[in-house]
Amino acid sequence: MMKCVGVRILSFILPLVAAAPALAGMQLYRGTMEAVTAPSKSCEGVLGKHPATLVINEDGVQDGLNGYLESEGVVVGKVAGPDLAHLGIAYPGQAVRGNTISLTRSGAALAGELNGATTVNHCTFDLGRLALDRVDDEGSAKAAHQRLANLFAAQATLYQAFSLTQNGSCEEALPLFEKSLGLADSVFGQGSPQLTHFIRGLSNCYAKLGRTKEFNALYDQRIGTISDESLKAGLTKLRISALMQDGRILLAQAEYEAALKVLMQAYQLNPQNKDSIHTVMAVYIRSSRYSEAVAFLEQAAGKLEEAADRKEINDIIALVYFKKAMKDAQNGKEGESEASLRKSVALDPGSSQYLVALARMRHKAGHFDEAQKMLSQGLERITDEQSRQEILAMQEKLRQTEMIIKKLQ
Repeated sequence: MMKCVGVRILSFILPLVAAAPALAGMQLYRGTMEAVTAPSKSCEGVLGKHPATLVINEDGVQDGLNGYLESEGVVVGKVAGPDLAHLGIAYPGQAVRGNTISLTRSGAALAGELNGATTVNHCTFDLGRLALDRVDDEGSAKAAHQRLANLFAAQATLYQAFSLTQNGSCEEALPLFEKSLGLADSVFGQGSPQLTHFIRGLSNCYAKLGRTKEFNALYDQRIGTISDESLKAGLTKLRISALMQDGRILLAQAEYEAALKVLMQAYQLNPQNKDSIHTVMAVYIRSSRYSEAVAFLEQAAGKLEEAADRKEINDIIALVYFKKAMKDAQNGKEGESEASLRKSVALDPGSSQYLVALARMRHKAGHFDEAQKMLSQGLERITDEQSRQEILAMQEKLRQTEMIIKKLQ
């Protein structure tokens, strides 16, 4: 009789054990995912093992499992299915579904395969093998779930924003870029390379929309934390463009001091940028600050790496001296005007404009022979035909003027 009872109790316990759920609540697994096969030789570099994290949640209200799978360098995926052996995985921005995960459990470990086109560093592989061990810590599981949920949402929002910009809808994409960066910030630390695409997308959108105030705030907040040199260079280029835009507006409004302050910031970010050099010079010229213009241009030329660029700036310095000479002549400062013209000729001996102006001034001062000699020397070194004609015309004009003066005397 006792034997029969024992059999009945055992037969009652066994179904209970068999019916126990495979998972209960939220569970965290860490291990590796090995990329086994790639669709092309160009993507064979992705093959091998990558650290992996899996968070699985069994919802007591809804049937089935859901969670997230992340592997280093792989876009995070959202998983769902009726059981471990039949899970689907969807990636942010993915239009086509069909990627699957099949897992089996052995004690505290999970093993299985990931099938489908999965991306690692912009290359894909077809088959991945998972080997994961359970991390028995409820707090860590919840934290990992929140992190991966935020990461998935950040990447999904970023894909949506980029899709809108490709269609020319930057205004509509802007709040999505801002949202995606906020989510990514909750996942990654300041300066993380993983933030690169989020920051680049938002900054480009600000620039396209002319939101210089917002862009400058983003730049000031992020530039000191960025280690990605290409991103840093891109942001600096946009910063210079924004500063140049603001500086030109102030210059057009004759707000010279304010314009100079802004434009000098642009120049200091990239001393090789000739556009900023020219615009700073324009501020000095329009405000009649010729000496400061020359001092700025001389130090700017010294920092330029290309010889052709240095010559271009020296030619501009010659032009500044010429403008100063004309201004001094109007104000009756003949001596200062002549000194500036001589500097123009010395800096740009191939210019007939400066030479002709200096010769005219020397003749006006009563030095006809010196003026003619100066022009003749110019003809020896200047080969441009139009410039030579200007010099010859001035020589003839001075001769005619000198003849008239002698007749009057």
